[in-house]
Amino acid sequence: MVLLLVCSDLHGSDDAVALLRRAERDLSPDAVALCGDVTTYGSKEYMAKVLSSFESDLLAVPGNCDTDEMLRMMEEAGASVHGRRVSCHGLDVFGFGGGLPTSARMPFEVEEDEMVAGLRSVGVRGGVMVTHTPPRGSNDTDRSGRHIGSEGLVRVVEEFRPRLVLSGHVHEARGEHRSDGTVFVNPGPARGGCYAAVEVGQDIEVRLS
Repeated sequence: MVLLLVCSDLHGSDDAVALLRRAERDLSPDAVALCGDVTTYGSKEYMAKVLSSFESDLLAVPGNCDTDEMLRMMEEAGASVHGRRVSCHGLDVFGFGGGLPTSARMPFEVEEDEMVAGLRSVGVRGGVMVTHTPPRGSNDTDRSGRHIGSEGLVRVVEEFRPRLVLSGHVHEARGEHRSDGTVFVNPGPARGGCYAAVEVGQDIEVRLS
């Protein structure tokens, strides 16, 4: 059994760091999955604080509000799974961060084809996929009821059939979704007091907090 503390969308909040520190202390997870938007437009001081806050292994991708420098800091800390595949407590974990291009021109936007190619280059069947952007139709409904996830990520899921897909980005779409043997989790925004505990064993159990 592997226990993951899953979080996303801290957006520079000190309260979010305190919340997640308490959660790590209470849960004693094997790893902490950071699904992006740790910062809002980048803060070296805040990113350094987050990366040094946890005793557990970190599995991190940048979000659309992070910057290239934030990704470099994740990589230097040995925490990044952006465009990478790692083995973590027996789990094959692969990931790719960033958001789809928008008119807002956020700091870390990635063309959908690049996102798909990046995941395909490191994907492994039956693994754990970590992204910021959710696959379309899974925990991706915004306030107006639109699905704003990625069609390309749906194709990646169909190709690799990961057991678990972790994402964030859509603050309103906190939840768990199961389809064709894959469990999709959006922990909700840590800035809003949300996270998830996910136990991965023969079965997958999700607790949203």
